[in-house]
Amino acid sequence: MTLFFAVAVYARNDVYLSLSATGKRSDIAVEYFIAADEKADSVKYAKLLKEIIENDLILSRYFNVIQNAFEGDESTTAFKKKLFLWEKRGASVLLTASVSVDSDKLVLETKMFDVVSGEIIWKRNYKNEALNYRYMAHEASDEIVRKFTGEMGIARSKIVFVNDSTRFKELYIIDYDGCNLHRLTKDSKINILPKWSPNGEQIIYTSYLYNNPDLFVLNLVKNRRSIISKYQGLNAAGSFSPDGKKILLTLSRGRYPNLYLINTSGEILQRITDGSYIDTSPSFAPNGREIVFISDRPGYPQLYIMNVDGGNIRRLTTSGFCDSPSWSPHGDKIVFTMRHPEGNYDLYVYDLPTANITKLTNNQRNNENPTWSPDGRFVTFCSNKSDKGEIYVMAIDGSGIRKLTEIPGTSYSPSWSPVLTR
Repeated sequence: MTLFFAVAVYARNDVYLSLSATGKRSDIAVEYFIAADEKADSVKYAKLLKEIIENDLILSRYFNVIQNAFEGDESTTAFKKKLFLWEKRGASVLLTASVSVDSDKLVLETKMFDVVSGEIIWKRNYKNEALNYRYMAHEASDEIVRKFTGEMGIARSKIVFVNDSTRFKELYIIDYDGCNLHRLTKDSKINILPKWSPNGEQIIYTSYLYNNPDLFVLNLVKNRRSIISKYQGLNAAGSFSPDGKKILLTLSRGRYPNLYLINTSGEILQRITDGSYIDTSPSFAPNGREIVFISDRPGYPQLYIMNVDGGNIRRLTTSGFCDSPSWSPHGDKIVFTMRHPEGNYDLYVYDLPTANITKLTNNQRNNENPTWSPDGRFVTFCSNKSDKGEIYVMAIDGSGIRKLTEIPGTSYSPSWSPVLTR
């Protein structure tokens, strides 16, 4: 839907393993996780944790996960022979783990070996409530990615989106891999345009709870929500500033919808635009000094960039009707939606250093509302290519498209969280 206007222990020093400069994936073997005792829960969680971590590594697109090195019982194979067989299968590193459950406490002990030398190149123990086993697995996956790349993985991130399966538009939250779906609102009203705070503790969104499109904030830590902005007319969620202290939004206040800067208490700090045209969908640059937004000042919706104080406005040259821009975490790209006359909405990336525009989707019905993953390597978006709106994820080159989850009703307006470390 388009809304225009609308405790780490390392065997060596903390040196990162290298990935190929050409983008070649590293070949990793993930051995069956061992239950440290004969408890049924230890066996169960060993299987679950292995499956989640293995899937995380595949979804990261940094690794080829090597399988099927053994014809017999892997647990009875001598360690040196294991390494030889994994090397033969093409693996360069081997991940092993043991799992135990004591009362409701879950312990995961991981080790990674160089398959040629047999040396431990990384190990870490994780402890958490058994209830949080998915978070534990994602935490381990993120650390493995960090060991190879120097940057933390995104497995602990989440996606918030809107769904109407209750006949009303409610907010839902889900893990980045399409699991662990939860409903956040139960208002039997219209809730739209959710956006994350930089620390991942809050979500702003526009709600018709009181029959006016007001701006709400939902505090996920305190499980509490409140109204931030309730001016008569449109209070459309935009984006948090990178420091989380300010919010960009569109206010109409009985006049043309323009951009405003407010603090987190709702006090207007500055009116950013002022004119007889519609300005909407603002997104902060990661430096906090610029914003990208949509305006119809040339007669149809186009991409513009300006300083956060409203100065130095310049149009980014495009050839269609634009909407929903989102500035990349690295600051060099903007992903957005564009439609040509008589065509569908597709996703594009504007490369700021070169001014080149790359098309990511190609006439597969309407593809809209893109936002970036925390590492800037993926985007999430909504598409009706399967005859109803659903949430998808793909790499920033347009490859590897996957549906996030199957859920009744229509889903749209996804927003990707930062990596959540709690």
